[in-house]
Amino acid sequence: MRKWIFLSKRIAAILVFVGVMCTISVSAKAGDFDPDFYAAQYPDVVAAYGTNPNALYSHYLTFGVNEHRYKNREDMIAAQNGQQISQDVPSTYVDVDIDNQTMNYYVDGVSVLSSAVVTGNTQNGNGTPRGVFFIDSKIPGKYLVGPTWNVWVNRWMRFTGAVGLHDASWRSEFGGDIYTYNGSHGCVNLPSDVANTLYDMVSVGTMVVVH
Repeated sequence: MRKWIFLSKRIAAILVFVGVMCTISVSAKAGDFDPDFYAAQYPDVVAAYGTNPNALYSHYLTFGVNEHRYKNREDMIAAQNGQQISQDVPSTYVDVDIDNQTMNYYVDGVSVLSSAVVTGNTQNGNGTPRGVFFIDSKIPGKYLVGPTWNVWVNRWMRFTGAVGLHDASWRSEFGGDIYTYNGSHGCVNLPSDVANTLYDMVSVGTMVVVH
């Protein structure tokens, strides 16, 4: 729990929430988080984040837990009756640190896979979006097609819009300041062996924290 609180504070300090979130139903991965209750109970959150279930869950994870907000009506009633409640926050997630150009995959709060990465090209305005997302698609091989590119990747893990984690066999180096001048179009580029390993470890619904 301490590790998650520490991560939450880091995210809260630098998180720039983006409005485009993946479209997985939050109930499929958030346990007993109730987005309808959360929206009705906290109009200040709705004013800032809207009513998208994933946006509300993002707020709960990054701010609500530390602000002692309730994730559902049952928890609120239990707390009012003096009962102890569980905050039930995920400890298994993919962490992408843009400033340090690293990716860590945490399982039960312990990093089991770590790698240098290349994120979106900030010089061209293609920076990787920051926020709390969830993998909504896993494909073992596909072409990534855009206005000026058409490349094949062996492991595709999308977490928002057209942005995902994937291998980048065309790169010989990762990390450092590459992303500032020769970064991706927004995706998180991984070495091929890391992408293969991560693909086998994560699932649709795995949380991705980008900060």
